[in-house]
Order: sequence, then structure tokens, then C-alpha cells
Amino acid sequence: MGWGFSRRFVSNPEGSVVEDFKADLRRQMREIDIATGAAADACLPGLLRRLKHHQNRIAHSGLPLLKLYRTWRIHRLSAAVAEARWHVEQGRLARMGGLAGRR
Repeated sequence: MGWGFSRRFVSNPEGSVVEDFKADLRRQMREIDIATGAAADACLPGLLRRLKHHQNRIAHSGLPLLKLYRTWRIHRLSAAVAEARWHVEQGRLARMGGLAGRR
């Protein structure tokens, strides 16, 4: 009963089901990279604006805790900007048809 079902999908005379699955998975990954790149591109100006704001205000931080917070925030926003730029680049590569590996 269960063997006939699996045999039907393993031996496909028209083509390999595994190859079809791999092609579909590659297509889906490409679409995901394009969508993620577009979303990151939309977020990037806001991230850069917030990063610049914190970088400009760190010199005017009177309290040590506020300076520590701004330093931490600059570090986190810098990481977010780098990640967003990477996703934008991956989206651009996916639109062009190629995918690069993660750093």
C-alpha cells in the first residue's frame, strides 16, 4: 500500500522528481532573496539616518550611562546597516540570476 506511492515519485519516466524539486527550491530561494533585498533597501535610509543621529549625539552625551547607551546603539545600528547592505546586494545578484554565498 505505502510502497506504490513512494515508487511512483521516485521513478518518474519524464524526468527526475528530485531535479524538479531542486529547481523549484532554487526558484523559491531566488524569489526570497529578491524580496528580502527589496525590503532591506527600503529600510536602509532609516537605519542610516538613525546611525548618523547617534553618532552626532555621542559627543553631547553628558551622563556616562547615556554615552555607553549611544556607543552600544551605534554598534548595533552599524551591524544592522551592514546586514541590510548585504541583503540588498544579494537581492541585486538574485535579480541578475546569480547567487553568492554568505560571507
